Amino acid sequence: MYNADYDQKMLALLDSPTYQILTKDPTTTYQRKNNAIVSRLLNLKLIDQSTAKRLQTTTAVCPSIYGQPKAHKPQLPLRPVVPTITSPTYSLSKFIANILSKSMKSKYNIIDSFDFVQYINKITLPTNYVLVSFDVVSLFTNIPKDLVMHDIIMSWDTIRSNTNINLDLFLEIIGFCIDTSYFRFRDKIYLQTFGTAMGSCLSPILAEFVLETLLNTVTRNLQYNIPVLKKYVDDLILALPEDEVDNTLAAFNNYNPHIQFTKETELENRLPFLDTLVIRNENQSITTQWYSKSIASGRLLNYHSFHPMHMKINVATNFINRVIKITTNKSSDQQKHVIFQHLRQNNYPTALINRLLNRIQNRIETPQPEPPPLQSDEAAGTEVEQHIPSQLTSPAKNNTRIAQFRIFLNSAQE
Repeated sequence: MYNADYDQKMLALLDSPTYQILTKDPTTTYQRKNNAIVSRLLNLKLIDQSTAKRLQTTTAVCPSIYGQPKAHKPQLPLRPVVPTITSPTYSLSKFIANILSKSMKSKYNIIDSFDFVQYINKITLPTNYVLVSFDVVSLFTNIPKDLVMHDIIMSWDTIRSNTNINLDLFLEIIGFCIDTSYFRFRDKIYLQTFGTAMGSCLSPILAEFVLETLLNTVTRNLQYNIPVLKKYVDDLILALPEDEVDNTLAAFNNYNPHIQFTKETELENRLPFLDTLVIRNENQSITTQWYSKSIASGRLLNYHSFHPMHMKINVATNFINRVIKITTNKSSDQQKHVIFQHLRQNNYPTALINRLLNRIQNRIETPQPEPPPLQSDEAAGTEVEQHIPSQLTSPAKNNTRIAQFRIFLNSAQE
């Protein structure tokens, strides 16, 4: 993207009621207020001296915003990101976020694609139910502060078991961290007047509490069962009656005027979610397969790169594991075709792919045997030449080749 185009998009994004231009840098003011709050916590004996030293700051710098292009969307809109690690409230925000994270017990969250696949493949949907995904529009920057405070109060019975800070002071700290979301772009300083900053360590957990309350409230008022409702950050996947999809979306969007959802319904009984394609079969059972977006380049760590051999082995092993574990609707040969297609595109040798594939399949199908003894130095030195890029084979010494091969063996067996 050209600089002029980038600046134009960023300035258009910042030209909204959400952001306010400041006449001076408030870093010193925010730093002083942050340290005053920490001193209060220390004087009330709510934190110890070492924690207070960690939460106070004397070298804060105004963070700089940048726009991350959304390459999968038309006209490349920018996602505003504010790395707050240099801000006055970074350590205090992280301290509060840790308390909230310990208190979050969600029945909707999924850990990753593997966790989701294990769950969804056991599901058989009722008749006339379809799959749909809901996505929150710019979640972090659209979370109202009063809604955050309300949901913290509603969850206080759980939160209080993880902190000795009283509710009033806890809410004051959260409010202070939200109100000091500021940043620099080019030669101007902006204050975010609504929502939370993407890039703040406090924003994700606050969004978790808001969405958790939203889901509990909305689903409690629906007149039909939702057999599938899972969440990954701001992406939801649901199974709904075919004639109730629009009504459900309206119910979600009516919860709060600032938190709005878009929907994506299944197409030909298929719906992408994370890096998984969820497939609803004719008998309403669910199967899955590994999925990548149409814009994906297919690039992995190239085999001819100068990275250590064990990194390349781990990249290939992780990719093979992901395809095999996520894909439940294809035969072993079809899985191999996908694996070979992507790894060969990144110059991984066929013999190496076969070796890793066999090891992974054997480990899945049978209990893992004891690792075989290492080959002799002479044999190892001969075989490793087939798998190490040319820049390492000559004039590399035999000891280097043996060490590389031992790393390869250990990594492939783990």
